[in-house]
Amino acid sequence: MSSKKKILIIDDDVNAVKYLSVVLEEEGFETLAAHDGSEGWQKIQETEVDLIVLDVMMPKKTGFTLFKQLKRNEKLRNIPVLMLTGVAASLDEMDSTAENTEERPFDCMREALRKMIADMRDEGPIKPEMFVDKPTDPEAFMERVRQLIGD
Repeated sequence: MSSKKKILIIDDDVNAVKYLSVVLEEEGFETLAAHDGSEGWQKIQETEVDLIVLDVMMPKKTGFTLFKQLKRNEKLRNIPVLMLTGVAASLDEMDSTAENTEERPFDCMREALRKMIADMRDEGPIKPEMFVDKPTDPEAFMERVRQLIGD
């Protein structure tokens, strides 16, 4: 009897968690949810999971912070992580309103975010196994999940 693979979804967007849970459960995976980085960290330590789907931008503990914490932990560092980022879309949206002078103070923040994501995508000895942009296409998402952990 093969037991279902467990996937922990950590995202502060309740609808995103529901959506991804449905997509994964329809494909035969068991899902757990956490709605911020602190709750996610707690669940990672309490439950053995096969994959973590981690949102980049969250309150209490960002996805980046949680990811680094995970990779520094001997017991947990080998769990594959699929990072969800709505940042690309948000950055595009911010860029389109950048002419608005009130947006100007956020330019440096946008650049810092871009750089952080680029660094994590490209370099670092520790980087997420994959990035997926939000909104997530269910087929593309499932393809990435299978690439990381199989069926």
